[in-house]
Amino acid sequence: MDYKQVPHQSQKQKQTYLPNLVQNVQLLQLNRIELSNHLNNLILGNPLIDLPENESRLTQVSAKDSTTAIEETAADKPSLFTFLKEQIELLYRPTYLRELLFWWVNQLDHKGYVTTSLDEAVKETQATEVQLIDALTLLQQLDPPGIGARSLQENLMLQTERLDWSPQMAYLILEEQFEALTQKKWGYLADFYSVSEDDIREVFSFIQKLSPAPAEQFLEKQTPFILPELRVTVENGELTVLETQYKTPLLTFNTDYFKELSERDDETVTRYIKEKKQEYTVLQNGLEKRRETILRVGTAIVTHQHQFFENPENGLISLQLNDLAQELQLDESTVSRAVRESYIQTKAGTFELKTFLSRRTAGGDSQDQIARQLKKLIHAENKKKPYSDQALSDLLKASGVQLSRRGVNKYRQKLAIPSSTERKKK
Repeated sequence: MDYKQVPHQSQKQKQTYLPNLVQNVQLLQLNRIELSNHLNNLILGNPLIDLPENESRLTQVSAKDSTTAIEETAADKPSLFTFLKEQIELLYRPTYLRELLFWWVNQLDHKGYVTTSLDEAVKETQATEVQLIDALTLLQQLDPPGIGARSLQENLMLQTERLDWSPQMAYLILEEQFEALTQKKWGYLADFYSVSEDDIREVFSFIQKLSPAPAEQFLEKQTPFILPELRVTVENGELTVLETQYKTPLLTFNTDYFKELSERDDETVTRYIKEKKQEYTVLQNGLEKRRETILRVGTAIVTHQHQFFENPENGLISLQLNDLAQELQLDESTVSRAVRESYIQTKAGTFELKTFLSRRTAGGDSQDQIARQLKKLIHAENKKKPYSDQALSDLLKASGVQLSRRGVNKYRQKLAIPSSTERKKK
């Protein structure tokens, strides 16, 4: 299949393009269960759309052990997206700026932070920087306080700005001396602002009461089941990536009902079915794009990590988001959404796609492979005279891996491996 991205340049094209883009982003960031629920809700308002018969059945079967939890979640707490969507529709009339506001909502991670840079936003939406900043500012004025922040510092500033009981100097210190505040430089800050150290400590105490995650109240426990959309098979040393029965479903259009309504000489009905047909087209295109993107990204991952899929003992090679983005000519944010909560079946089990991304060190080595080598060295060591961190660093260096003693210490802590003194058997 030939994958092409066609840019839209004119103002008119951009106005019609953006809603499609928002739809595509939203569909891609939903996991398989969320997608099914989303589609089932949408078709209730569109009589021209039909879902495959097995769609509701497969989600019912998958959710049978979690029905109560899902019902309680749906009844007691709306999703972050729904909560923001309701505010936007209530406060702002339909304009291009509102479409950009919805686009920013779709760039939020599960904690409520914006994950896309302004340069990436301009490239993806083709809007101007001024338009995008205006829309982001509107998002940051919504509840929960801190939503749409691009950093912890900005999150705390947004919350402080909204609270009447915040200390008088809190916002200014966060804006000008955030690093000094986090490092607890009370004396320096007291001198800088000509106040007492107690005043600075009061600000610090206030900051500690703020939420580091704006969307904390919307964070939910992990769904106790998953639906893998891809599977990989190995036959005669050849890897094949296939879609499972849980792949992104496509819709069918109720042509007979559309034709029946079209024959009515009623302007309101004509306008209604035209809107619903357009809704179907946008949604179907979004589903096709989601399906295509997950398959492309999954196939690229399997190609890069073929050694692992042949034998999990081989470990992962270095592979990062920007590697896949450049190879597939996609934005990093698109790849990031595609690998999050998208699963693939392998002979070693079912894994989230992002599991197969492994950061590289400054020397270009895969962090996953370094961790495996380190565990292997420690497993084989003399338990009465275990290797020190420096000795482990030297052994890794001898095998071509550059890792300092301090680096070994960090890896050990991450792997929950005790120090040489604690590992020593008396």
